Amino acid sequence: MNYSTFNINNFFIKKNSTLPELKYPLIQKVKDKYDITDDMLENVAITFSMIDADTGLYRIANVAANIIYNNDRITSPDEVKHTLVYRFKLAQTAKTGRFLGEFKMDFLGEGNCGKITLPVEGQININISDSITKTTVI
Repeated sequence: MNYSTFNINNFFIKKNSTLPELKYPLIQKVKDKYDITDDMLENVAITFSMIDADTGLYRIANVAANIIYNNDRITSPDEVKHTLVYRFKLAQTAKTGRFLGEFKMDFLGEGNCGKITLPVEGQININISDSITKTTVI
């Protein structure tokens, strides 16, 4: 994914969908600014939360998320090395509207205890739009 043309603060998904996954790049500039090392990322718990922008009520609260490591940096050196990822459950996209999301990283390693919430400024705007189809797998 080319993050230079990708607006990481806006995410769109259709109602009753689980894909695409929400991906938030952990860019080197952020890692440098907050002294996050690759060693720290080996022992980290990542969660995702999302609130309804209109009501302020949580739709998702501290649910486990993932971090993926791009090990194909030889052929794609411009790609982001680490990406935070959340895959929605069907019930979590059942309501249309605008939501605000964020990732929390809890560093668990010895001497590296601490937390950071990303994005540091603002939230990720998540737009769940209506869908004209609904399927049921039997």
